[in-house]
Amino acid sequence: MTSPTPEARTNQQPYKLSIAEHVLLLAATALICSAILQAEPLQSANDRSRWATVWSLVERGSFQIDEIDYYANWSTIDKVRYRTSESEPWHFYSSKPPLLSVVTAGLYSVERWTLGYGLFNDTAFVTRLLLLIVNGLPFWLALRSLCRCLIMLNAAMPARLFILAVAGFSSMLNPYLTTLNNHTPAAVTAMLAITAAVEILIRQNLARSSPNESALQGREFAALGFFAALTCCFELPAALLGLMSFGLAVLTDRRLTLKCYVPAAAIPLAAFFITNWMATGGVKPFYATYGTETYRYVHNGIPSYWMTPRDLDANQESPIVYLFHCVLGHHGLLSLTPVLCLTVVGWCLTLRRGWYMRLGRNTDAVRRAIILTGAVLTAITLGFYLTRTLHYNYGGNSVGLRWMLWLSPFWWIAMVPVLEKFSRRGVQIFALSLLLISMVSVGWSLNRPWKPSWLFEQMQAAGWINYRTPVKPFDPPRTSVFGAIPDKTGMSAVWRNSNGQRLILTTMKNSFLAVGQQESNPNGLAIRVELESGGKRTVIQNVVDSLPTPQQSPAQKLDSAGFDLAKSVEVFGAEVLASQLPQKASPHRLPAPAGSWSGFNAAGTKWVASTSDPTRAWQVERGAARVLVDDSFWGKCWHRCDVMYCDQLPFGVLEWKTTVISEITGEVLSTETWVAEQK
Repeated sequence: MTSPTPEARTNQQPYKLSIAEHVLLLAATALICSAILQAEPLQSANDRSRWATVWSLVERGSFQIDEIDYYANWSTIDKVRYRTSESEPWHFYSSKPPLLSVVTAGLYSVERWTLGYGLFNDTAFVTRLLLLIVNGLPFWLALRSLCRCLIMLNAAMPARLFILAVAGFSSMLNPYLTTLNNHTPAAVTAMLAITAAVEILIRQNLARSSPNESALQGREFAALGFFAALTCCFELPAALLGLMSFGLAVLTDRRLTLKCYVPAAAIPLAAFFITNWMATGGVKPFYATYGTETYRYVHNGIPSYWMTPRDLDANQESPIVYLFHCVLGHHGLLSLTPVLCLTVVGWCLTLRRGWYMRLGRNTDAVRRAIILTGAVLTAITLGFYLTRTLHYNYGGNSVGLRWMLWLSPFWWIAMVPVLEKFSRRGVQIFALSLLLISMVSVGWSLNRPWKPSWLFEQMQAAGWINYRTPVKPFDPPRTSVFGAIPDKTGMSAVWRNSNGQRLILTTMKNSFLAVGQQESNPNGLAIRVELESGGKRTVIQNVVDSLPTPQQSPAQKLDSAGFDLAKSVEVFGAEVLASQLPQKASPHRLPAPAGSWSGFNAAGTKWVASTSDPTRAWQVERGAARVLVDDSFWGKCWHRCDVMYCDQLPFGVLEWKTTVISEITGEVLSTETWVAEQK
């Protein structure tokens, strides 16, 4: 007995999945749920931006994220500064469209009311639980919808199983299912919209060929309108999909379009604009104001990240190079998931018009419509981003072209003609090889969607690419923890270390200059060094040497005169000052490292908020250095020092940290941080 055609099955019982499809579907869903349950919370600035909004909506009843953004592990660069009028204070908001955050906040409020776990104190538990609902369950629904769509298109069983394996295990969508983002729900809603469109087209063909059969039904139009519009809300470039779906509905049945499609589509669109109005006071999302004062600002002395973007966000590649990396390079659709090569072949076969499906022109026409629609949408979406020359950052520090992933359902369906046309064993083995390679590539990034792909890291290690913003070396070189010496008396600076000790440096009048030193030290300055511990202050020493010669920086002179930093491993400045006390025995008092001291390497600038003045911030230059020494007890150890130079402060240093690390085991043997109290 032959199986009924899709047209005949449309009016019979719902499409049934085979046992093999059920097994694959459950295995893929179990893998994703397992990954979600192990996912690190707040993985990147992107998802932190949304989670901050979720927390603020439920805990504070506001879209403003100022309070939660204050905490370092919640802070994000994906934010804007905005106020409704000049009389209002500035506030921070997520730059992301708020609809997804509002939906997630609704789920969080239910969890908060029932289970009582808070997003701030129980971050990992709450985020994983919500992601199971927001990402895990929709992923399962999308896979079921894909199976149903393939059955309606009368795809052969081997093709259906292969495509289900691609969607479940070999898609770059999978890593993003472990984080809160707009790309995975957009792909899910796009899949549901495609399934609704396929059912409408098949029913239309059925009505034309069999007048006695039931005609078009309103639920498919409602589903098409709702899910196509929701896809547009999650992915703004998907607006073209919304227009195409509306055109399909109008051409198919105007009455059902007005009665079912339009009201259903109005629901997510209304939700999108209403939530956006609640957050911004207008219909224009913050996302669309990039480059304006909402992104470029100076707040409490600290300029926004987007005033001077760095690394990949500052990419200036040509469109040709950018296109290459989007398709075949480090973010390439085909290089990271080579199984999509079958999609390209499927597009080519469809365009040839030289092949026919075994069930006749009706099913063939529906397949062709879906496949070619996916090809057109892919070309237009990629072309759109190629024109955005100010946004050539490949979607930021992430794996794959995330803003193209909503098109994944179209790519999966386009494989059908390839998998059914080529039945030779060699071709099948090649297709399976592409599938396995893609599975490995996706699996490598499964729990790290906001980090570069394996291919990116390999190309970077080989020196083929380098997106890091160059760091200018120190000029003049810095060879001391201390960046500058005040040129007048009475200047004092205080640092407190992680053990509660305080270090005080004070410039004072030196009345004991030797004969001839007055000329080189016309101000007659000396520096008193004191260490306060346990409420007791001890004068370590007075530096009575002259000020530096023209060949020396002030800090070099201080070091050579007072602490001999350049001749000991304590050059880094953490324990060296305390070790000047005769009674203090340093556990890491080591011989001087071999070789000459070359100074600190520049590590870029940074802004640090002042703790004493909330409207002020310090611009610091970061420096780092390390030496390898041989300790009689610990063996070979790396002594590293990280310094934050700040020329606005006396003695030119805001903070420094020293770390001693065993070279053999990598164990941190000791660490100490000194922070300026003037901060």
